[in-house]
This record gives sequence, C-alpha cells and structure tokens, in this order.
Amino acid sequence: MQLGGSDPDIARATELLSQIDDRRVPEPQPDLPDPTALVCRVARAAIEVLRGERPANQLARWTSAQVYDQLVARERLMSGARTGRRPASRRVGVRRVRLVRLGTASAEATVVLHDGERVRAAAVRLEGRHGAWRVTCLELG
Repeated sequence: MQLGGSDPDIARATELLSQIDDRRVPEPQPDLPDPTALVCRVARAAIEVLRGERPANQLARWTSAQVYDQLVARERLMSGARTGRRPASRRVGVRRVRLVRLGTASAEATVVLHDGERVRAAAVRLEGRHGAWRVTCLELG
C-alpha cells in the first residue's frame, strides 16, 4: 500500500492517455469569410433558375450535391411547364437579409427578395467545408 507520491503504473497510464487525447484534437479550420454576400447571390440565382433565366449548373460550386440535384430537377419541371420563351423581366432584388452564425463552420439566413412580380422569402443553411461555404439546405417561397 502506498500512501503518498504517485504510482509508476498510474503515471505511465496518464502519459499514454494524454498522448492519445493530443492526437484527437482536430486541426483548426481556416477562418471562413462573412457568408452574407454568398447567401444573397445563391437566393437570387435560385429564383432566376425557377424563372428560366439562368441554368442551374451555375449554382453547382456554391451548393451541396443534394441541393444542386434538386435545383436541376426543379429546373426541368419548370421548363416543361413553360410555353415559349418568357420575356426578360425585372432583375431579382434583395430587400433584406438576416444571417446567424451558429458556430465557426455553420450559418443560417433568411432572405426577402422581390422579382418584379412578387415578394419571395428564402431560407438558407450554410456549412463550411474545406475553407469555403456551401449551401446545404435551400427553401424558396
């Protein structure tokens, strides 16, 4: 029985555990820029895709694969529903943006847009991956 000092086996076990814990520390993420401008660009471009004024593939670099695939599918549906070419309408404008950073690598935003015909709302979820923001969820009203 030992009443003082430290047991050599416990000291060795503590040292090994600290080495394991040091390896589990993730590498720091690079600081991501303010995503407000990206949110506005993506929301505006998505409305233009739905109006038939922009191809969905222009949003591929800003969106996750799932969001991109759904935009392409929606673009196909909308192009089948349109008859003839629509005349160019007024440019989509952003009226208001509210952005909340949920941590170092995630954010959510709401965007109010006006496309000349109606006022629309968009909800956007962004996640930081490899030093860049990606839209992982997009809801348009």
